[in-house]
Amino acid sequence: MVLMLSAALALRAEFETGIVKASDGASYHRNAQPTVARLGDGRLLATFGATAKDSGNGRIVGALSEDGGRTWGAPMMLIDDPKLFDGDSNVLVDGNTVFVYGTRTGIPNTITKTQTMVTRSTDNGASWSAPREIVLTRQYMPGKTHNALRLADGTYLMGISWDAWPERGMRARTEGEMWLSTGALKSSDGFSWTLHGNISTFQPKVTPGSTNGLCEPATVQLANGDLLMILRSGTSRHWESRSTDFGVTWSDPKPSPLVGHNTPSAIVRMEGGEAIVAVWNHSPINRYPLSAAASRDGGKTWSAPRVIANTKGLQVSYPGLTQAKDGILVAIYQAQREDGGRDIRWARFNLDWVMTGR
Repeated sequence: MVLMLSAALALRAEFETGIVKASDGASYHRNAQPTVARLGDGRLLATFGATAKDSGNGRIVGALSEDGGRTWGAPMMLIDDPKLFDGDSNVLVDGNTVFVYGTRTGIPNTITKTQTMVTRSTDNGASWSAPREIVLTRQYMPGKTHNALRLADGTYLMGISWDAWPERGMRARTEGEMWLSTGALKSSDGFSWTLHGNISTFQPKVTPGSTNGLCEPATVQLANGDLLMILRSGTSRHWESRSTDFGVTWSDPKPSPLVGHNTPSAIVRMEGGEAIVAVWNHSPINRYPLSAAASRDGGKTWSAPRVIANTKGLQVSYPGLTQAKDGILVAIYQAQREDGGRDIRWARFNLDWVMTGR
């Protein structure tokens, strides 16, 4: 009887929301592009970019949750150079070791050159190394806004994007002029990375300010070991590419079943199973609503989208996604405010809520 009751509770749909860090109109006015990961000790680490009001200096901060994402500690500084802009963070977890990466640009950003910075903790975020630069092979490499993976073969993989124009000695004047390609960085130590793949397409955009090509990849390793990458595009759909050799080679990109425009997704596989869950902006033109869907066939088909947040005007975008130790999915995302600030918000939900809404 007790076992039957526990099973019934486990299948009951759950959904709740809250705030990781609210805009304060001061040093944390614009909080943006978050990621979230579960550490080796079971706590959650959220990272995001924070910019003070009327300041061009962005910094990468992290906050910890000890209760599966319901409450969060005060942000701690992870990567910052007051003379430069640090943002575009992502996380890689391997046991008790956690890496936080970020993109560094000039102020203002001329879309010509980036540095990739990293800080590492070997004690589940209790202490952090001084940030150091990772040398990569492209001039302007943003787009690592989603968690890196420890693959089944023990190697690390991180999605990355780059703009074609700086490789030719030119630069885009705006984001809408960028021509972006995507690849996978692979590493065995988290510091030295090699680039694989060149995934791009040139399709008609549906808005003038959106990017050309494909960028900001979210990657998941499926139960059979294959990799699925979901990519932002300026069309009215996300695009996808797949790898069967741990990220060394990638299939030609094709439109994904997920409708979405000029904004990234987040994706995870449920532990111990085949189901994968995506969180993204389910709209052919807007960065709202923020929705979730699940797939049990490796992303070939998806359940009907469930709305996580919908402002009908202000964006709720750039999701991060992980599974807490209690099995609940935790998504965090940036929420635009009417005063120009941005909050980092969270949502907790289970697979049953995504699949059926019961």
